[in-house]
Amino acid sequence: MSLVGQSALFKLTVRPARAAYLIAEGSRDGFRRAVQEATSRWGGQTEPIVPVLEDGTIAPDHRRVIEVAHVDGLVNVDVPTDHAQSLAESFEMQLTPIDHIDRWGVTRYTSHPADLALPATVDGSNGYVIAAEGAPLWHVAAAGDLRSEAEKGFHDAGTAVRRVRFDHEIGESQLWDHTLLGATTVAMSEEWASPAPLDSPTVLFLVSDSDDFDSCLTFWNLRVLRSVSRGVMPMHLLPVDISHWTAWPHVLTGAFQRPDQFSPDVLIASSSEGEAAINTFAQNMGLQLSEEQQVRSSMTFGKEVPKRSVPFTYLLGLPKHYVDFERRYGLAAFVDVPVVGEKTALRFTSPVPTKLNYGGMSLVSISGGPIDALPKRESVAKLVTDNAKWHDDAIQLAAPLQRDWRLELRIPTPTAAYEAVMRERTASHLLSDKGAIGTGLLDEAATDVLAEQNVFETIRKLTTPRGEDIAKKLQNLFGKDQPLTADQKAFAEEFGGRSERVFKSANRLGYGSFETAQTALERLAGIGWAERGFQTACNECKIKSFAPFSQETARGIAGCPVCGSSTDYTREPDRGLVVHYRLDARVDFANDNGVIAHLMVIGALDRRYTHTLLKPGVDLFFADGMKGEADVIGICDGKLVSGEVKMSGRSFTDTQLSKDMDIAERLRSDIYLMAATSPIEEEAKHRAKARCDELGVELLILERDDLLR
Repeated sequence: MSLVGQSALFKLTVRPARAAYLIAEGSRDGFRRAVQEATSRWGGQTEPIVPVLEDGTIAPDHRRVIEVAHVDGLVNVDVPTDHAQSLAESFEMQLTPIDHIDRWGVTRYTSHPADLALPATVDGSNGYVIAAEGAPLWHVAAAGDLRSEAEKGFHDAGTAVRRVRFDHEIGESQLWDHTLLGATTVAMSEEWASPAPLDSPTVLFLVSDSDDFDSCLTFWNLRVLRSVSRGVMPMHLLPVDISHWTAWPHVLTGAFQRPDQFSPDVLIASSSEGEAAINTFAQNMGLQLSEEQQVRSSMTFGKEVPKRSVPFTYLLGLPKHYVDFERRYGLAAFVDVPVVGEKTALRFTSPVPTKLNYGGMSLVSISGGPIDALPKRESVAKLVTDNAKWHDDAIQLAAPLQRDWRLELRIPTPTAAYEAVMRERTASHLLSDKGAIGTGLLDEAATDVLAEQNVFETIRKLTTPRGEDIAKKLQNLFGKDQPLTADQKAFAEEFGGRSERVFKSANRLGYGSFETAQTALERLAGIGWAERGFQTACNECKIKSFAPFSQETARGIAGCPVCGSSTDYTREPDRGLVVHYRLDARVDFANDNGVIAHLMVIGALDRRYTHTLLKPGVDLFFADGMKGEADVIGICDGKLVSGEVKMSGRSFTDTQLSKDMDIAERLRSDIYLMAATSPIEEEAKHRAKARCDELGVELLILERDDLLR
């Protein structure tokens, strides 16, 4: 189904490209350098730092951080190049040296935070806070840092930045969101999150000394993974001893007065301090140990939520389950426009506010409308626009960040998208014999009728036995231990081809009641798949013949079409002159070749999915000389479907499944279709599921009842 010419709603999501920084194990200089780079990037506070062990591996927890953070590329800070490259390959990501982070690679598609419409701090003039030059590591992790040339860049852009002089300034700047590092998440949001994070207690992470590397690294990555928009979780890095910060019990009291939608008020943790030291810290801050054993969160709708008040309570531990959620970043805009094949223009005001008409760079994802109906293949992305890629099931472009956007897209037809995928995965492809037959019969009216009860069975009763059918009956007569000879097979083929096409009345169909049969026969006649006529039974030659209503002979005196004798039309007791039905020759031949089942499956897929383009049989030729055939192949809501259709569910043998799976693997099918007009054996289903799981392919099983409406 093509959407060209129709109005469609497009979703456009604007976001920065984000990096994960690779540093050598225990490298304080590497950590500091990574923070300096992140502080100068839009979204930098959401970019993880990952230590690489001497053997080139990373800890499972850090691998999970990269996966959950959903970064776009890796940046090597001070790790041996071969180790960093190996890790990048394991994540199927691009690797960029940190000195080139702004010049090439996907990580360059971000903006300077000063290009965004940053809010003023305090009185609008004293600037965002960063660590002093050569400051302790915890200052750097908490507030951010800049190299001298980067600091000058902020000032030249009109964004005031100041370096702190005292420890307590780092603490206060975190509480009141005055750090430059925190400003890097302005105009960022989780466009999608699952499960959606809830508001949670404030997290205080304690360091034992000013250069506590492990604690700083743990805190950094924990903060990276917290939600920036879906749930509020204040998170602060503090020394375990702040007894000289005389105003701080009162300062914290103000910060803890948050809406009463969680309990306790605070979670306190440390990678280096024991329980006794943490409890001492809490007592000095006027906190009480909570009587609850775990965090409780809730949501309140439709009324004002009271704020929490003293005494404020705490528990020990980290809220890891609050940050381990799937997320996609970006701010979205929506455009409703008519789809034009050659050039569809999308105009929208940027959801990301900028100081000037143009800022730095960004990534734009386009989804919705006809985009969702396209296969997620690079060859198809290039049909949309030359520099497009697929990312998270959306078309992604790199483009300058701007206030007013205008994007021009070429929206390919489903046929063009299908052909692009086939050219990419096969040497050649063409409709099979069955596919050619099925294409001639394929239309919406036909598949609708095929989905009705009793229609398929009626077609089978009207199908003329041919060579293969006669051969099967002969084999059953002789027994399985007596295979047919070549002459016997030839006999079946010769005389099967001479068979008179079957015609029957509703009363003699041999399936269901008269009313059931009559309804199904009339439905077939209504779509031109069966013709009505009378039967003649000649007294001279004794041959019964079909006289279709469409012929002139049916309008006058009945005559035998074989010997020419005058005769009568057949009558039945209590019914008189009876209408007989005969399948259209194409339908008769198609069902004898199993094609009608293909069409039934296509109809079922059309009802199951919104956007489909399906072929009822294609011969596939691959570059290595291998040839295969798919009974049904095409696109369903952007997924490539290939598979097999059987009349009998028992026909899914190991050999058949191996052939099907080889084709699915070569095509990189998203869905393997296993369909039959009768039940499929459970063992075959289990084998298919195991193979699909190995290949990462979705299994779709359609049996008789699944093919009906």
